[in-house]
Amino acid sequence: MNLALLDPFELHNEQPEVIEDRISVDDGVIVVCEFNRRGNLLACGCKEGLVAVCDFDTHGITRTLRRHTSRITAVSWTRSSRRLLSSSYDGLLVQWDVLTAEALVAIHFGCEVAHAAMHPRKKRMCLVCTAEAGAACPAFLQMWEPENRLPLLAQEGAAEAEATAGGGGSSKRGDSSLLAKAACFDKEGGRVLIGTNKGVVHIVATESRELLISLPVPGAAAVKSIMLSRNGTSFLLKSNDRFIRVYQLDRVLAGESPPPRQLQEKVDNLAWAHADFSASEHVIGTAYNKDSIFIWDVHGHLETILYGPKDGPLYFACHPTRPILACCAKSGVVYVWTKRYSENWSAFAPDFKELEENEEYEEREDEFDIQPQQEVKEEEEIDELIDVVTIEPSELAHTPDADDSDQELLFLPIVLEPDEMMDEEQGSIGGPADEAMAIDDKQAKARKRMRLSDDGRR
Repeated sequence: MNLALLDPFELHNEQPEVIEDRISVDDGVIVVCEFNRRGNLLACGCKEGLVAVCDFDTHGITRTLRRHTSRITAVSWTRSSRRLLSSSYDGLLVQWDVLTAEALVAIHFGCEVAHAAMHPRKKRMCLVCTAEAGAACPAFLQMWEPENRLPLLAQEGAAEAEATAGGGGSSKRGDSSLLAKAACFDKEGGRVLIGTNKGVVHIVATESRELLISLPVPGAAAVKSIMLSRNGTSFLLKSNDRFIRVYQLDRVLAGESPPPRQLQEKVDNLAWAHADFSASEHVIGTAYNKDSIFIWDVHGHLETILYGPKDGPLYFACHPTRPILACCAKSGVVYVWTKRYSENWSAFAPDFKELEENEEYEEREDEFDIQPQQEVKEEEEIDELIDVVTIEPSELAHTPDADDSDQELLFLPIVLEPDEMMDEEQGSIGGPADEAMAIDDKQAKARKRMRLSDDGRR
């Protein structure tokens, strides 16, 4: 399809404005959610351990995944959207087949899993952060064999790096400074960014697991979450000192110590619950005990504040291509924020002009004069044709990875619930449905005979 059909300025100029719909799960309280790469599926993790997959075109729950017994801490999609990763506080890591709703692999860590994320290019590798204080290693690269677990940052090496970076790391065994609840891959998956409780961000090479750089956070504030921008050039840190800090990744990798762009709510000095980049590279933040969503532009200026329901949002996911937010509220439902759309009549007639008020029309002097026909070049007479058949490559085009040959999942077929399947079976073998139709048919024939008899008497 020709990309000219899309508005190139829509993504960068428009922001969510109103609540369009709400999504809920009957048996659970939604606490985390995540869009797939195309934005047509939304994975929701619940407090009770339930994982639900929502078809975002219809806002309906199409798959329900049950295996966890505790609060879901993270959900993450593979590139093809055919597999889904989920982690929880019960120490279980599960990779699901989205089509069949089956658990392909389940790995027990033996301790709470604070965060997990799929590798952006490999479906057999994921990043795991444990929530066990004083663990020998805060983060792992987990392959899909239970024993194949690669530590990313050893205790001694991390403590030495933190001391060198100014984080005041300690080499004592069991020090909780290496508790890392925040980590993420870069855009290609070649590096891992790990944030510790000591206020240091470590960047580690994925293949060699070599420590590349250690970046101290101002004030040695503990890092709560790390998010990468859509284009992979920036990352933000949410710390416990009520600041959101944005860094340029290339400058950090070059060995520089650039001052971060610090974002803060200066009136109430709010503590941030979640922060992330939007599809337009705006920074979005939600705060505890506040029913507002704050949006900053790329220069760090507060652009808008969205005021929503009283059960304020604690977590949210940004749509990858549209100005849409899926916000998990305290009540356990997901509110869908989108732009307020209005009719644009000039799109139907290019010469149509919308007037705010009546204007007096002034006739031109030569408006009704007969003009000689001018020869128009043949090139100008031919209008530009928009090709709606040819598929042009874009950032959403699926290219199979080295270990992922699956075709991209573009939609989820409907799976009937057991009650619906039973009703269909009963209707097909002469159940209550056929009995009701037979009764209606008999009543109709009886009414017809009575009507004919009345006409004969008359």
